[in-house]
Formats: sequence, C-alpha cells, structure tokens
Amino acid sequence: MGRHKSWVCRRLALIERLGPEARDELRVGLLSPTAARQLLRLPQGNQAEVLPLMQREALSGTELAGVVDLLLECPGRSQQEYILGRPREALAQLKGAVLCARDPRLSQAGNQVWKRVGVLLDLLGRMEVWLTHHGRTGLTPGDRAILSSRFQRLSRDAGSLAALSQDLIPELERA
Repeated sequence: MGRHKSWVCRRLALIERLGPEARDELRVGLLSPTAARQLLRLPQGNQAEVLPLMQREALSGTELAGVVDLLLECPGRSQQEYILGRPREALAQLKGAVLCARDPRLSQAGNQVWKRVGVLLDLLGRMEVWLTHHGRTGLTPGDRAILSSRFQRLSRDAGSLAALSQDLIPELERA
C-alpha cells in the first residue's frame, strides 16, 4: 500500500469501529478520516445520528468535535435532540459567546445578519442576567445618575428593535 504498517493498522481499526453508515461514507470519500475519528468517540447508534447532521449543517472539524463532546456529556435524550437539532446554538451556549463560524446555507448578507442578531442576543442575555440578579444592588447613587440616560436609551431602542423584528417575522416565515 505504500504506507507504514502502523498507518494501515490505524485505518483498519477506524473502519472496524465505525458504524455501517459512516463506514460507507468513508469508503466513498464523503467522510474524512479526521471526522471519522471524531465519530468513533460516539456509540454506533449516535454515529448514525451525527452523520446526517454533519452534512446538513456543514460542520467544521472543530464544530464536530464540540458537538461530539456535548453529546458525550449530556445526560438526557431531550438535550441530545436539542444538540442534534441546533448544534451551533448548543456550542454557542456552551462557550457563553456567539459563534463566529459562517453558516454555508446563508448568503453573505444573511451571515452578516446572523452574526449581528447573535451578538445582540448574547448581550441581551447577559444584561438580563445582570439586571435580574446583580444590577440594582451594586450601583451607587452616582452610578445611577450617570447610567439613567443610558438605560432610557436602551429601553427606547430595544422597544423599537422588538417592534421592527415583529414586523419582519411574518415576511421571513412566508419565504
């Protein structure tokens, strides 16, 4: 084969431990050896669930590794279904940040909007947690006077953005 025997042994072990669907994909070149190694970390039944997910979402190697990590750590089926249904969102929640990965299903403009909405959702979530659990108690009277106008603007702009988003939703759902 023109390869070292350790390489051949590793490839044979890879093929033996992969589920039949993944093995077929590897054989015809639709699955890379790197992705196959990530799939090996999962039981064969889960391999069959992740394989179409990889193709549908066009996951990068790093994203696939993260999804496999999440699946191995999650305790219940409902969490697994969430990860399999929305892998990038699950990874973003794990990292506590917005994923910067480009979604190949979206145009350039769509990817820009996706990123902006993701940043807004992340920051809104953080602000909500701060206001709910920490906000008012840690502010001094001096802080309150200075921050008052910022919170007034936040309230006004968030309301306006919410109304514009509500107007856009029916248009997006018709498409």
